[in-house]
Amino acid sequence: MQNGSAGQYLFGSTTQYRRKLLTTIVAAALFIALILCVVFFWFRINSGARQAMREARDLRIAMKMKAVEQYGIGGIVYQPSARNGLAPGMEEELLKMADAEGELTLQAWDIPQNEAAAFTFRKDRYFVVFKLQEDGTGKWDSYYSFRLVSYE
Repeated sequence: MQNGSAGQYLFGSTTQYRRKLLTTIVAAALFIALILCVVFFWFRINSGARQAMREARDLRIAMKMKAVEQYGIGGIVYQPSARNGLAPGMEEELLKMADAEGELTLQAWDIPQNEAAAFTFRKDRYFVVFKLQEDGTGKWDSYYSFRLVSYE
């Protein structure tokens, strides 16, 4: 195995071998740390999106219940001239009923069915979009946003 002189091996000196081994170990450790960070943040973002989606679904149920209640007393839920598409004070009531925290914007109302046809819900950095389909089922999309550039 040795090539004649002390400390010289077929593949170089022991110092070079140890240096290469240490470099390989450090590179592998950094790669594993990078993979673990990516997996951690993916699970964190995914769980937050699922929570926002749950709250948005609860808001849809709350809107259906509130629409029935308002229909019975001659009130309204949908007010297209309002900033968020809801009658005054309705957003707070719906968020309280659904035990949700965020910002609700009602975009369209299905008058014959007396239910929300489209709305958005924003909670922290998560954005959930609901749209009623032609067949009566709902389409849900969830997004995560972060600031790339800020101009002041």
